[in-house]
Amino acid sequence: MEMFAANFLAGGPAAFVRRSDFGKDFVFGSATAAFQIEGALEKGSRGDSIWDKFAKDNDLFKPYHEDAVNHYEKFEEDVKLMKEIGFDAYRFSISWPRILPTGKLESKNKEGIDYYKKLIKTLKDNGIEPYVTLFHWDLPHALQEEYNGFLDRRVADDFGVYADVCFQEFGKDVDYWITLNEPFTYAYSAHVDKVHAPGLGTVTQQLFATGTNTEGGAPAATTTEESADSVMVFKPTTSWASEAEFLDPFAYPYIVTHNLLLAHAKAVEIFKNKYQDPAKKKKIGITLVSMWFEPRNPDDEKDKAAALRALDFFIGWYLDPLVHGDYPKSMREYVNPDHLPKMDAADREAIQGSYDFIGVNYYTARYCLKYYGSRKENGVEVPIGKDTGASAWLISYPKGIEGLLLHIKNNYKDPLIYITENGIDDHDDDSSRHWDSFFDEKRVRHIHDHLNYLLEAKRKGVNVKGYFVWSLLDNFEWNNGFHARFGLIYVDYKNNSQRHPKLSAAWLKQFLADK
Repeated sequence: MEMFAANFLAGGPAAFVRRSDFGKDFVFGSATAAFQIEGALEKGSRGDSIWDKFAKDNDLFKPYHEDAVNHYEKFEEDVKLMKEIGFDAYRFSISWPRILPTGKLESKNKEGIDYYKKLIKTLKDNGIEPYVTLFHWDLPHALQEEYNGFLDRRVADDFGVYADVCFQEFGKDVDYWITLNEPFTYAYSAHVDKVHAPGLGTVTQQLFATGTNTEGGAPAATTTEESADSVMVFKPTTSWASEAEFLDPFAYPYIVTHNLLLAHAKAVEIFKNKYQDPAKKKKIGITLVSMWFEPRNPDDEKDKAAALRALDFFIGWYLDPLVHGDYPKSMREYVNPDHLPKMDAADREAIQGSYDFIGVNYYTARYCLKYYGSRKENGVEVPIGKDTGASAWLISYPKGIEGLLLHIKNNYKDPLIYITENGIDDHDDDSSRHWDSFFDEKRVRHIHDHLNYLLEAKRKGVNVKGYFVWSLLDNFEWNNGFHARFGLIYVDYKNNSQRHPKLSAAWLKQFLADK
């Protein structure tokens, strides 16, 4: 395997990276999310989430079915696979409606709690550290019906109650908590693009990455090919769209973001006041996602400024309030002041500093330039990397992980960081059980080269302590359904969800054995 790997792993600043290069305290793991792998939507007294009906209404489970991965029944087998590969840790999410079916304390569900206790115990018995995410987009349907979910500040208190239950029930065996996964994606894809549940908002290219200014223009552009006339439009579930008409749809992502930050802060406050040990062995953080942006013309100062502004509108949207206490200056300058919530003193006090670590999900990058108008008219559809995944947006650019980490270190007080997701997908099609699917050398190259640049960032002083591959298993990939496969483990959706390790799993097993 090593000879094979050395022959085709040529990317990155060094020829071949080893686990021992990262140090003994560096954590390697894999990641999943509850709605993407559990199935069992109607088992264990689970309540509906906003994704249940959204997925069914839009036929997203086809051509398979909601139990195609069936981790709910097969978690013990999956933990054995993690141990066989050699992972130190496993990042997974708890389903809010499996714990509190209505989203409220009075619906507390013992069956759901017992399920996660069994999963956590199985992990610990096999020497695998659980990293637990509280919210990976599966909001209880009842809360969306009651007050439009994260469009209403009341959600922060309900999230705090849910988090408190989780800390109390699972905290003895869980040392690492993540409040939210990718709040940017939840705010944007679910409340602008309409491609995620609950499918609200207005589809517009002007909000992508950079937001809109008071005159409606976009302050920076990226090479993404998404535009208002090419985005898939999904059906919003039930009457949510009409119920939110009192709000300006262009304000949705900004309101949702603010309430996500308040929910995060509420959970952190409860954790620190009631559950965190004095030595802070137990830690809590948040997982953020960002592309890396590079100026299309590296010597052009306006393009450089556009790239920094794009970072502000992606990861700065969340890190600036968390670290500095307010939204980025560029957002306050460009976003319509009627859309961007004001950070009052109480909100600032709650949000600022509410983390022990920052999780970073990194997948891809884009070039960036300064202009107003159509992307296609300005000829910026130039890909930044060579390898692409099954998803058109995923262009593999390993060097970007180093740039992003250094940007965070230099602009956000050098936080403790974990790479909580990184991966690449391939297609699910008629050939996917054959050679191309199992001999996934593109995934091996993608992981290896990202680890190379991650190591470079670490050597330059970034306080990064872990790397989690997305994903352990092929799974339900949201608006892509089962058509994109990110897994190290192939899941045969047609044959009792059988698990088959891919080449990437074998490569990682060898990599992780080198301690």
